Amino acid sequence: MTTRQTIAILIAALPFTLGMTPFTEVTNVCPGCPQGKRDIVALTSGTKVACTVVAQNNDYYVVARHGEYRAVEKNEVSSVKWRGEGGAATLGTGDQILTKSGNVLHGAIVEEQAGRFLVIQVGTLKHVVWLSQIKSAHKGGKPYDLPQPAATTP
Repeated sequence: MTTRQTIAILIAALPFTLGMTPFTEVTNVCPGCPQGKRDIVALTSGTKVACTVVAQNNDYYVVARHGEYRAVEKNEVSSVKWRGEGGAATLGTGDQILTKSGNVLHGAIVEEQAGRFLVIQVGTLKHVVWLSQIKSAHKGGKPYDLPQPAATTP
């Protein structure tokens, strides 16, 4: 591997070491479609992200852009320029599962199996998420303890 290839790989990996998982590089998925107003989330790193803040919990905002959802930890946000009046006061909490890969599922936790998985319903779809894939979970805006396997008696 050349030095130039090594540098390119390190630069590409840099956003993943700095907190929020970046969105796919797309400026507009439908250039002919009217674009609605967006919230502007200013990160402490200096990056500004045009997105829609759809929910929040005690630890992070749930943001959406072109159909992708991400969790942005509140300590990574320096400010939010809200697209409408009311700002954060208009946001719901709901339930969220943040995966170790940085994606977030926002909906309602509807089932769990101790020590194995959680099921979160997003719209009409139900997603099974294995505990080994989960970084954290929130229910009603508050941290949710992951279900542990039931103790077995010998």
